[in-house]
Amino acid sequence: MNDTIMYIAIALFIAILVSGIFLVLKYTKKEKLTDEQVTFLNKQFKKIIRDIDEKSQIIHLDKLYHKTLVEFGFSWTFWEILKSKPEQIWDIQKIWELHKLRNKLVHDFDNHEVIYLKKKSKEFQAEWKKLLSELT
Repeated sequence: MNDTIMYIAIALFIAILVSGIFLVLKYTKKEKLTDEQVTFLNKQFKKIIRDIDEKSQIIHLDKLYHKTLVEFGFSWTFWEILKSKPEQIWDIQKIWELHKLRNKLVHDFDNHEVIYLKKKSKEFQAEWKKLLSELT
């Protein structure tokens, strides 16, 4: 009986240890993105700014910004990541503003001026480039 309890305790200890190691590895942020990740993200960026209108650019740039942070090691939703105020984001207020605009574009039926959307798309592009340079 004592041997059974000891084996259960050892198995439980090993399970907790393995789980802890997994969680540390999963949620530890990297120092840099790999060259392959940067190449992939740059291709996605170029495709976004080349092929679609400004409204769609903002929506897709928001997704790309989030994907870039996830590739770096952040978890959860974009909103949750922004709430944690990552040091890798140069201008957190600007990103919040652009993310809120993305939400408006997706959820509201308001029409926005093309010139305004073009300006905001350029701002998002610049912010993404800053983030990528920070993570590489």
